[in-house]
Amino acid sequence: MPPVARFKIAAIDDLLRQLEYAPAETRRRQMDAAEQLVADLDPKRNYPEDFVIYRITGYRPDRHDEPAVLVGEALLPDLINMVQVLSRSLKLPPQRDGSNAIPIDELSKRLRVSHKTVQRYRKQGLVCHYIAFDDNSIRLGCYEDALQRFINRHTERLDRAKSFTRISDDVEAAMIKQARELRKQQRLSLNEAALMLAEQYGRAHETIRLLLRRHDRTASEPIFADRGPLTDRDIRVIHRAWRWGVEPVQLAKRFGKSKPTIHRAINRRRRDLLRERTIQFITLPTFDLPDAASVILGAPAVAGGLNECLPLEDAIALLEAARLARSPDEATEDALLAGYNFLKMRAWNGIANLADWPTSELLDAIETDLRWAGLLRRRLVMLALPEAIRRVERNLHRSLAEQPAEVIGSMTRLALEVVVNAVEAIDPTRNQRLERFAGFAMERALAQLDLTSAAGRAAAKHQRGAIPLDEQFANLHAMIDFLDLPASLRRHIASLEPPAQQAVILRYGISGEPPLTCEAIGARLNMKPNGVVRLLQRAERALRAARRAANTMQSPGA
Repeated sequence: MPPVARFKIAAIDDLLRQLEYAPAETRRRQMDAAEQLVADLDPKRNYPEDFVIYRITGYRPDRHDEPAVLVGEALLPDLINMVQVLSRSLKLPPQRDGSNAIPIDELSKRLRVSHKTVQRYRKQGLVCHYIAFDDNSIRLGCYEDALQRFINRHTERLDRAKSFTRISDDVEAAMIKQARELRKQQRLSLNEAALMLAEQYGRAHETIRLLLRRHDRTASEPIFADRGPLTDRDIRVIHRAWRWGVEPVQLAKRFGKSKPTIHRAINRRRRDLLRERTIQFITLPTFDLPDAASVILGAPAVAGGLNECLPLEDAIALLEAARLARSPDEATEDALLAGYNFLKMRAWNGIANLADWPTSELLDAIETDLRWAGLLRRRLVMLALPEAIRRVERNLHRSLAEQPAEVIGSMTRLALEVVVNAVEAIDPTRNQRLERFAGFAMERALAQLDLTSAAGRAAAKHQRGAIPLDEQFANLHAMIDFLDLPASLRRHIASLEPPAQQAVILRYGISGEPPLTCEAIGARLNMKPNGVVRLLQRAERALRAARRAANTMQSPGA
């Protein structure tokens, strides 16, 4: 049997693991429910996770947080794979509800398409099962009713596939010869030559283009000086290099592509990285108001002072500042929570509606919203962290600063983790207050620990700077890691020239204002957006060089 494909969606994978030891009747029932869901699914829509679980199991998950949203396009192959996996252990008969099973090898003849095309159809909605055929073999097959549902849903695609005729070897050789002449005489690109040949031979442009690419990949004398399509690894390397400040024109030379192709590859990778992230938010009634964005995001607490922060590099300084911190006022807290959830909702909607080839401007807007949300999250954490630390000290019956260094480190890390989770879970629509909510969460976390040994130790004394905090404190502003400037680079911003320094500050909201898009930065600096992008790339290169120089100076023997 072929290996089972991996699941893209964790919820489906988890559900399948839960069914591993379930009775056969339960597995069969949920297999049939998953198959029915495939028939009803629209790949272009998004579905709440609890709806999907309910359709398969008949039970609604008991949860208090906002359910994750699953993309229909990713959900479809996972459901088909789930049906296939469950069918392995059920020994399904070759007849089901009056419908005969067709072995997968015969499907290509029935549909008059290639075996590879059938494999593609399986990812697009053709449901197959492992079936115990009459010859005592267990093979992959498709019941006639499932096949008919797929045919009814994809009639046009199947008709096009049936009408397709293979290009003969003689015609293909003639095409390649003509392409070589077109390249030699008219210096046409592969794409231009494919367009001319497609019109001459009455074939699809993409068919000819792929034929020419396939020839050049294996030919000892390729017609076109082209590496072929970018691989997934190429795209990841291009995106990482671009983030590190390498300009697209250099990447175009390196990979033998045009500059627009490099830009499209970068944007495609940015889109994929955004789609991989799970963004959860609480929907507030004010979000539906016509002027919600200007009112919510224009609040003083949301639009300024975002760099107000407790000391996050040294534990003793943090504890001293937390001891002096006042409880947050409700107006500030409410404004921050509303802005934080609104920005996440706006980013989530933007990601859900991204096209296959999104524009740089749209991606920049979504990424800027997430940077802004990260700064708001840090402000909320700073408001609740002092209370979490106070709860630790109450349980210890003494100041945390008097504990050994390892206890201080572990307790501050625990407090940060609890508070970050509390900020994500708090629901303002239930009149929950952040400080109290985080305090109760801290008490629950402490109840699982044995603090008696720590409380009984002799008091210790520590100077400021003696207990550095982890990088997770320094990078607390990062909503999504690849969107933000690491703390190790932020330390060198002062070394930049004035225009680059200002662009970086505006880009990441370092002065306390909300982060800006490249277009907005351009308006501030009287530059075009493309010029801002190049300026930020040069600044990134300069910051990395400054960090390397600083590390060299600090290394032994430098």
